[in-house]
Parts: sequence; C-alpha cells; structure tokens
Amino acid sequence: MADASEGRLFRRIHHLRCRERDLSAAITSLPRQSASLKTRLEKAKAARADAGEQIKTRQVSHRAKESAIKASTAQIRKLSEQRDASSSQDDFNALEREIAHAKAHISTHEDEILALLDEIDGLTAKLPDLDSGIAKAESESSTFDKEMPQKSKDLQESLEAVRAELATRDAEIPQEHQSAYRRVVAGRGPDALASLDGASCSACGTQQTASDIGRIKRLSFATCTECGRILYLTEKDEKELS
Repeated sequence: MADASEGRLFRRIHHLRCRERDLSAAITSLPRQSASLKTRLEKAKAARADAGEQIKTRQVSHRAKESAIKASTAQIRKLSEQRDASSSQDDFNALEREIAHAKAHISTHEDEILALLDEIDGLTAKLPDLDSGIAKAESESSTFDKEMPQKSKDLQESLEAVRAELATRDAEIPQEHQSAYRRVVAGRGPDALASLDGASCSACGTQQTASDIGRIKRLSFATCTECGRILYLTEKDEKELS
C-alpha cells in the first residue's frame, strides 16, 4: 500500500470501530429498553390505581362525616327537646352547651366535607390523563416488543457487515504498523485512534511535533506523543489541504 493512503485507512478504521461499538451497545440495550418501557407502564398503572384509591378513601371519609353530621343533628334534636322540657336553669344551660358542642362538630365536619369534595374533584380530573398515560405506555411497550426482533436482526446484520469490513481494513495495515496498531487497540478499543485537531490530538489535547504533524498531513502513520493513539487527518482537513 502507498504510504499516503495510511491516513485514510486509519480514518476509516476508526469510523468502523466506533460503529462496531455503537451497534454492539444498541443490540445490548434492546432488552433494557423493553424492560424500561414495561417499568414505565407499571408506574403509569400504579399512579392510576393510587389516584383511584385516594378517591375511594376520601369518598369513604365523606360518607363517614355525613353520617356523623346526621347523628349530631339527631342528637341536637333530642337535646333541644330535653332543653325545652327542662325545669332547672342549670339543666337548661348544660343542655345548651351540649347543643353548641354538637353544632360545632357539624360545622367542622361540613368544612372537612367541602375540603374532601375539592380533593375528590381534583383527583377525578386527573384520571383521564392517567388513563391516557397508561394507553400510551401500553402502546409503546407493545410496539417496541413487536419490533424488537426485527430491530435486533437489522442491527446484528449491520454489525456483521461492519466487522467484515473491519477485518478487511485491518488486514490492509502495513506490516510495519501492525504491532503498534494491535497494541493500542488492545488497550483502548475504538478509542485507539483519534483525529488531528489543529496541531493537537483531539483525544488528549496534546500538541504534536512539527515532524508528526507533517506526517499526518501527508496521510502517513503517526501516533500521539502523549497518549499513543494513532492520529489521522479528518476528511474535511484533507480536502482543505488538497
């Protein structure tokens, strides 16, 4: 291979290795995405169930307070009859206090009922959105699970194609650079290569020597003086030099 094509080769290899990593991650993430959507659905159902339970609890409390008001009203009626029939001022005053106490209970319960009704109305108003959230989560989860096998197949095919080309490109690396290439790839994986950013390594930011910059601009083999990554010229920079 001509020396001037090494830079292009390593640029392509970097793209392929990054693509391989991304495709592998995408395949691995599919089950997690499915599980995440199911979790979202369960949370939506739980939120709906919780709202329903809160409404039921307040409705029970509402009925209990209404019953308490009825009981207090009946008590007031009875006490009023006793008061009207009393012959002693002390009995009259005592019954008056009991009636006032019962009326205060009724007033408190009435205020609490109004607050409960406001809460019930507020919770009830949220139910349509909660139901819509469940429907949306169910649809997203179901659709994803139906499409997941084909997505996995497509990603796997793309991954195999990338790996096939990567094997071809790896074999094109000149023998004198194979050892350095294998060593840095073993240590860094897809991050074994980096583009030149101005006069510096785009990965670690170290400025390169004039000699190495010249080699990189001639699309020849060069490694970062600091991190050891194989450096290459971006396609844009190559076009600007031509």
